[in-house]
Amino acid sequence: MHAPTPSALALADHCLGRADTVICLHSSTGSQAQWRPLVQALTPRWQALALDLYGHGRSPAWPADAPNTLDVDAATVLALMQGLDDGDEPSRGVHLVGHSYGAAVALRVAMRQPQRVRSLTLYEPVVFGLLPATAGEYPVRHEIVDIALSVGALVKAGALADAARVFVGYWGGPRAWGGMNEAQQATVLHRIATVPRHFEALFAATWHLRQLRRLQMPVLLLQGSNTRAPARRVTELLLQALPQAQGRVIAGAGHLGPITHAEPVLAAMRAHLDPGSMLPAPLPSTAPGASRAAMIPAEA
Repeated sequence: MHAPTPSALALADHCLGRADTVICLHSSTGSQAQWRPLVQALTPRWQALALDLYGHGRSPAWPADAPNTLDVDAATVLALMQGLDDGDEPSRGVHLVGHSYGAAVALRVAMRQPQRVRSLTLYEPVVFGLLPATAGEYPVRHEIVDIALSVGALVKAGALADAARVFVGYWGGPRAWGGMNEAQQATVLHRIATVPRHFEALFAATWHLRQLRRLQMPVLLLQGSNTRAPARRVTELLLQALPQAQGRVIAGAGHLGPITHAEPVLAAMRAHLDPGSMLPAPLPSTAPGASRAAMIPAEA
């Protein structure tokens, strides 16, 4: 079954600037607001565009008749890329930036139309379908399977607050949910029903590594030094598979590094996207244990 076309269910976006295009894709329970500092930093040298994915921000809910695969959100990104073409002349291609689920969507876009993706700048793309189902890998895979099943069961039971607490607590730590204000918690509660679909889509991405080896564009893979084992293992596998990939670890950050450690993460992203520009040197990474409690922007 095919997902509805973007003309039927358009995703909300925020665009600034002109020239080369950067498309930014947020994490589960996030929104385009996550990328506002990066979008503002890239303009006017770039046309920077951040999307709200299905079920997030100002975009509509996940299409009821669509499968739970990365192709649902990827199809809309691809349609947006096509819309950037100038008449019969194709665009020069785009640079994709993504975090977590959004980074996995960016990879799927690149796999479907590699000739139109000039670079990938990704923070912990959680393509859990890459985790081997072998005895040696079982603890890592079981850890995230257990979280996915727990969140899914709680959402199905209507216990959205409990589902949000489990999800945020896993990625942000045991105090993360309590450290958010009421507006931030309400934002996550509004979006948490889409998260089981994201988990299913991520586990369904059982790509063979040889498919990834065909991607020849430059790739920056960022990860936090304090991230969870499943996210770390996926990043390791991608570094091995992607021929033009380089990795960088953000000291003291976890999976939510683009939010809790925004300065060093965004500095690294800017440097990868625009290495020839007069950019300031990347700021030193935040010391371990110094992450901020407020992780999810309250704005839509």
